[in-house]
Amino acid sequence: MRPDPLPEVFPGQPKIVFTDVDETLTWQGRLPEETFSALAKLQRAGIRVVPVTGASAGWCDCMIRTWPIDSIIGENGSFYIDRNPGGSLSYTYALEESVRTANRLRLHRLKDEVLAKFPFAYQTADQPFRTTDIAFDINQDRTIDREDAFTIAQYCRAAGMVAKISSIHINVWCGDYNKASTSGLWMQAQGFDIEDAIFSGDSPNDDAMFSSFRQTVGVANVLPYIAELDSPPMYVTAQPGGYGFAELAAALLNE
Repeated sequence: MRPDPLPEVFPGQPKIVFTDVDETLTWQGRLPEETFSALAKLQRAGIRVVPVTGASAGWCDCMIRTWPIDSIIGENGSFYIDRNPGGSLSYTYALEESVRTANRLRLHRLKDEVLAKFPFAYQTADQPFRTTDIAFDINQDRTIDREDAFTIAQYCRAAGMVAKISSIHINVWCGDYNKASTSGLWMQAQGFDIEDAIFSGDSPNDDAMFSSFRQTVGVANVLPYIAELDSPPMYVTAQPGGYGFAELAAALLNE
């Protein structure tokens, strides 16, 4: 079912906007000026934007240090980072360190298996900066057929891992967590209720988030993936990626 168009004025006033990053805040791999401006405007208005991403710990560290945000959830829910009042960063993980260490060994063995077995498999360029998962490039620096991406993901699931396909990566991890569960942990720690938040995203990797919030928004480039989503977004923007997120910000701010 196709989502409704995004209203010019968003119904209700959320305190939190959870959002995917790749091709939701960015577009074609770049962060538009309009997106960065939208993030700053939302922050000034007291609406907290919390990116919820499959991006590596290295990317998350860069984003929270340089963007107008104060929290970020990374590696598909493996951890969240908060900026403390003094400016320092604190990490909270979904799993204990000993478990993460054991999982890392299993994941890297699996990565080597996949790369050896499937000639169309490529690890992501940011793999050295990932702390709790592995990722395969499907539409960032490399482009592979969607069916080949499904093949890799299924192989990883058969090995006992969680595997999610986004618009650019296959993210693979070991553990009972995801973007939605860690978003819930973050809200609990911050004293927010689920009704305080909305979510915006762009791909099947965001399905758990689309199903967890009452009000959800897909940027325009989510439409080719609607059939792969168990819970499609409520609304869809007219423009793709970060330009669509800027639309959402304008609706929230009644601009």
